[in-house]
Amino acid sequence: MLEFIKKPFYRNLLVLAIVLRLLVAAFYFHPDIKTFNFQSSFLKKGVFNIYSHLVSNKETLPLKEGFVYFPLTYFFLGSYQILASPVLGEGFDSWLFDASQKLFVNENIYRYLLVLKFPFLVLDLAIAFLLMSFFKEEEKKRLAFTFWLFNPFTIILIYIFSNIDIIPVTLTVAALLFAKKEKFTLSSVFLGIASLFKLYPILFLPFLFLRAPRREKIAVILIPLLIFLATILPFWSKAFVSSALISGLTTRIFSSGFNIGFNETIIVGLVFLSFLFFFAWLVDKNIKLLSYFTVALLLIFSFSHFHIQWLLWLAPFLLILAVSQKNLRLPVFLLSVLALSIPFFYQDRSMTVSLFKAYSLWYDLVPTPFVVLQKIYDPYNFQSILHSLFGGGSMLLSYVIFKNKDS
Repeated sequence: MLEFIKKPFYRNLLVLAIVLRLLVAAFYFHPDIKTFNFQSSFLKKGVFNIYSHLVSNKETLPLKEGFVYFPLTYFFLGSYQILASPVLGEGFDSWLFDASQKLFVNENIYRYLLVLKFPFLVLDLAIAFLLMSFFKEEEKKRLAFTFWLFNPFTIILIYIFSNIDIIPVTLTVAALLFAKKEKFTLSSVFLGIASLFKLYPILFLPFLFLRAPRREKIAVILIPLLIFLATILPFWSKAFVSSALISGLTTRIFSSGFNIGFNETIIVGLVFLSFLFFFAWLVDKNIKLLSYFTVALLLIFSFSHFHIQWLLWLAPFLLILAVSQKNLRLPVFLLSVLALSIPFFYQDRSMTVSLFKAYSLWYDLVPTPFVVLQKIYDPYNFQSILHSLFGGGSMLLSYVIFKNKDS
């Protein structure tokens, strides 16, 4: 990494990218960042099992939500808060516990947002350097570095929506890079660690298993599963299962389906994953993990009511494909616009106008795009149109990805 920073092209872009990210990070507030940092603040008070603690003290806490993330997220964020305490200052805990509208007019809110999002910046830049490693040609390295640092989509997802999924995304990109170098066991270790933050990297294990040589196949499956189980077992409880393991955010990707009678449902996401697995096993003689990782997510998102944060899971894979294949750049861009537009029309103020409340509480009076559109058209139907367009484009892009031997 240091050798690239010494080059004026990379150094100048890096400085500009950091300045841009700091400006965005400090001035946009999504409530998620306060919620998961409030919950993680209990680590410095000696709380080990956050799930049981939140349930036991629910009546006395200002925020009633359960902790929807896995244990490693709690320890990562809580440990960072401990390290950043001198910068956050004495009033930080009071701000976290404030559930009133006064939290938005706190004079330190911009500092809090900047400090809390700083780990996102470090991981974001790490991904930029990891993506360069997928290419040998200097021109493609430059494109990967530039596209990642200056595309608007990841900046919005990470710094405006405070996307904690940047942690498993970074680890997943590293896992794919190790697999590219045919270090499959190490790749599985990174997928296992990534699953301790978000469960979706487990979806990639069947394809890694098929791609790995026979001597590594057992390790590729067992190691990440053992890592995952060993970490969650100390927290196993009714509170953990309901809050994190089977929460809506975890299981929603498999909630879409259609009834075939007698209370049986065909789960669309699992149908696609099953098809991809058996296709890789029985038909594909040259398994390209990037293709399967990308297509698996594209097809799942096409048929599920996805959370906007999930779009970050796809971003590095789509960027690698766009850099590798020039003809995919415009389709990837248009699909990204469609995907990001769908949540924009949800009936959720935190997706749009409430992001600006750090400037002024008057933004509470501004109608959401959902309300504005409702005056002239059914917003739910409009979301359906956008999602249908995204789904059709994703399926065709999936076909093109597999058709191209370089994917």
